[in-house]
Amino acid sequence: MPNEELLVEILECQHDTKVGHITLNSPETLNSLTMNMVNKISNLLDDWEVDPQIKMILVSGSGEKAFCAGGDIRALYESMCSPEGPVFAESFFESEYRLDYKLHNFSKPIISLLDGIVMGGGAGLMFGSSYKIATERTKFAMPEIGVGLFPDVGFTSLIKDLPEGLGLYIMLTASQLNAADMRFCNLVDSCLSYTKMQDFLLDVLEVAWQDDVDENLALLDSILKRSSYLKEVENFPSSKVEGELEKIQSMTNEDNLIKIVDNIMGHAIEDEWFTRGKESLKKGSPTSAHLIWLQHLNSSSLSLKEVFNFELNLAIQITRMGDFKEGIRALIIDKDNKPKWKYDSIKNVQQAWIDKHTDLAWEINPLEDL
Repeated sequence: MPNEELLVEILECQHDTKVGHITLNSPETLNSLTMNMVNKISNLLDDWEVDPQIKMILVSGSGEKAFCAGGDIRALYESMCSPEGPVFAESFFESEYRLDYKLHNFSKPIISLLDGIVMGGGAGLMFGSSYKIATERTKFAMPEIGVGLFPDVGFTSLIKDLPEGLGLYIMLTASQLNAADMRFCNLVDSCLSYTKMQDFLLDVLEVAWQDDVDENLALLDSILKRSSYLKEVENFPSSKVEGELEKIQSMTNEDNLIKIVDNIMGHAIEDEWFTRGKESLKKGSPTSAHLIWLQHLNSSSLSLKEVFNFELNLAIQITRMGDFKEGIRALIIDKDNKPKWKYDSIKNVQQAWIDKHTDLAWEINPLEDL
């Protein structure tokens, strides 16, 4: 049906092997994840994991603008405004994190075709994928500071694997990365021009996929390294991050959040990418900045399961505290772009307030059974 939020296709490949293809199909919302989509994807994965003919899963997005721009933020806002409290928000975050954790631990390769915007919930799908493919239209960012949230969906576990200081910088500034940036940082495994996407899907049909994950990833990699694909990738925009990494690291090489923020805001350079980042930091939630710092500090010490427990607790507490609701109101609902954050500056945020966000939201974390 054309109005379905997910399009599901079984690709018939060689030697009776099959590939499951999930397309997020809500281009009018930039393929943002609803609870229904999260649950359907999770159920599909459960079915496909035990189907011996399904060797691999592809995930893509409809339209030209986005792979997936996030979660159903309006539904989250309505939940936070409910007299019953953010019951739906708690359920949504738990379901989303369970899906993302399942992706990370899935026994078959999951391939994400990241054409267009990749943010929030879409980034969570990407992080959990076995093999990630960017296009010249890919725009990746973790812009949660702007709505009073924090970069979640497992990103805490990735910070330590990025070039030193970069994860912290892009979280604080909501800076956007292109395909070359992502390739440089090992956030993606390969690149493919969106003009070649249909050719790629046809090539997938011509392979006899194997039972071994590594063999399938090698087969996939060999397709993408064909000259007909590489020729188009050569014309992709270059990496901004690679050229500016030393500057970024000089700003973030401190043991104190306030010093880092001062470095970023005091960085005098006429450059649109840096200027946009400074503006995002200036307008963003001061509470979110401190939660981002907390993520940065915890990245190296937490296992993947601990990351999802840690992030779910933060997410639930932040739905109860106010800045997230206010950020959505200002940017998405009323669109006045004038959020009234609890604190007016990062320097004024009280440690006791941040500690409330790490207090246990329940007696037992719902993700303890992961």
